[in-house]
Amino acid sequence: MEEEEGKGLGDYLDIIRRRKYWVIFPALILMALSVGLAYWLPATYKSEGLILIESQEIPNDLIKSTVTSYADQRIAVIKQRLMTTPNIIELIKKHNLYAEQREKNPPISALVDRFRGNVAVDMVQATVTDRNGWSKKASIAFRVSFLNRSPQTAQKVTNDLVTSFLNENVRIRTERASQTKKFLESEGDKFQVKLQQIEKAIGEFKDQYSESLPELLQYNLSAVERLQEELLTNQNSILLLKDQITTMSLQLSTIPAYLDRSSLTGNSVPSISSAEERLIELKNQYNALVGKYSASHPDVISLKRQLKFLEEETGISSSTKGSQLEKEKEIVNAKAQLTILLQRYSVGHPDIKALKNKIANLETELKTIIAATPASSRLSTAATNNTTRDLNPIYVQIKGRMDSAEREIVRIRGRQGDVKVKLADYENRVFKTHQVKREYDDLTRDHDNTKAKYTDLRAKQLEAELAENLESEKKGESFTLIEPPLAPTKAEKPNRQKVMIMGFMVSIAVGLGLALLVEIIFGGVRGYNEITRVTRRTPLVVIPIILTAFDIKKQKIVRNRWLMLVFILFLAAIAGFHFYVMDLEVLWFKIMRKVSQV
Repeated sequence: MEEEEGKGLGDYLDIIRRRKYWVIFPALILMALSVGLAYWLPATYKSEGLILIESQEIPNDLIKSTVTSYADQRIAVIKQRLMTTPNIIELIKKHNLYAEQREKNPPISALVDRFRGNVAVDMVQATVTDRNGWSKKASIAFRVSFLNRSPQTAQKVTNDLVTSFLNENVRIRTERASQTKKFLESEGDKFQVKLQQIEKAIGEFKDQYSESLPELLQYNLSAVERLQEELLTNQNSILLLKDQITTMSLQLSTIPAYLDRSSLTGNSVPSISSAEERLIELKNQYNALVGKYSASHPDVISLKRQLKFLEEETGISSSTKGSQLEKEKEIVNAKAQLTILLQRYSVGHPDIKALKNKIANLETELKTIIAATPASSRLSTAATNNTTRDLNPIYVQIKGRMDSAEREIVRIRGRQGDVKVKLADYENRVFKTHQVKREYDDLTRDHDNTKAKYTDLRAKQLEAELAENLESEKKGESFTLIEPPLAPTKAEKPNRQKVMIMGFMVSIAVGLGLALLVEIIFGGVRGYNEITRVTRRTPLVVIPIILTAFDIKKQKIVRNRWLMLVFILFLAAIAGFHFYVMDLEVLWFKIMRKVSQV
């Protein structure tokens, strides 16, 4: 026969059978204690409210909200704000929470920690499909709950917490929208001031360089071109007038200035000799050439030689030339001007009267010069005897044209000076335009950038105002209470059924443990293996228990009782699980779903 090592299941069953009272009585005592403990533990009730997270009523494409954070983040922020120590202390005092603990004057932190431990915020998530067709999990609601031994107190505190969540969400969204609008408004005002400063700087810059601005460049270039053309035209006009004066001077040199009346009346009156007249005309021509050319010009030098020759021929001295001839020239010119003025004005005109007085004074001065001049140096008296001579009309006409041409030259030269000044001014404007353009472009660029930013800020400000109205009218994303907190009728904890089941299991385990312990301490030598182990010898013969018919019947009855007890306990366990843990139908569906997923 093969030796057995150790104890088998039958040995342990024999031990339980022999020590059954050590198993039954301690197990019953502990079961009774566990039942008492389960019903003695104070009940804690849980009241909760379900808040739905509703999306914005108006599409985001029309009005964008200024609150862009996710609902989970916002709920976490609200919870942290509500779970501050001052708020918790206020709720504790309002609802007289933890009165027994407060009588012992515990630290404030202990009460706050206990309150925080009794508050729970749980997110409710669901699988949603976004616009792109992707499935993802999103928070659609959240539960706010509070634990307390009083169901009414739990309901009141939960109701306050739910109300605080709703109000705080509205306040945060409205405040954030208002702050966004104020910030954009403040930034817009800053950029408006900056824009006004730049516009003022541009205005001052334009005032300072009003004539050299880039937009006036084409006008200034046209003005330069026009003035240059005018300069050239005036220069040509001056040259043309000088040529005309030269031509008229040559004509005057061949025309006598006076006509003798004796030739008309028949009286014999001395007249100016041809040499003297030639001297006078050459003098006039010389004066005209000196005004046109320099002293080194060949024509001026030639005419000067002719004057010197005639002076020697007529015997007229330089002093006479410098006095008598000049006075006569002034008289002739004055009379020519008088003739021209008489064609325009009446005799009583102030200019005509002044010119007649000038002629009279010149004639008086001429007579004085003639009287003081020696006879050998005098010109012919007929040259100054106006009583026997008249001005030659042709001479006067040509002389007037010469004077008019000279005055026109003076006028054109004056105009030339003005044109040159203007030309220099416009050229300076064109020269400054390039430098001014760089500074002007910088100012304009700053103005455009600032204006664009200012316009963008004002547009965003309008959007922020719409968003603020959206939040104030509660049209944005909102929290809606769909399940208000109720006074619970069933305790959340302790789970008395679980406590009793655990108590029963522990009781049986303790009873079995005690039976084994007693067997180890007080047990004898029983069985083939024990005898072999103790004596270290193998028994020669093992006589088994001889069962009678009564013993066999008794064993069947005991076995049936045990099977019945196990079956009853099994049914009781299933019923307890169904009624106190989970519905069997729900359990079945869960099992089937797990199987289908596999």
